[in-house]
Amino acid sequence: MAGMRSASRGTAPSAKAESLLRACLDLVEHLVRQSLDVTTAEVETTLGVLEQAYGELDADVGTAHGATVALKNAIGRLKALRLELTAK
Repeated sequence: MAGMRSASRGTAPSAKAESLLRACLDLVEHLVRQSLDVTTAEVETTLGVLEQAYGELDADVGTAHGATVALKNAIGRLKALRLELTAK
């Protein structure tokens, strides 16, 4: 949520960052809703989308810093979840 606020209200608001973060947040919320049945494949797919979004935002010079930090945090958590799922 902090990334969304940063993307829309920061010193350099970015519609692109806001829409990418919204899409990524929707994917993560989908995983949360089915948390007991999440598969490694779903985590991998979501992780790939978030990493691609991070690359796009990081390449944009005008993108709010908070947006990229939020994505990086989400990527880290998904990687931890992937490790947890593969350990089972």
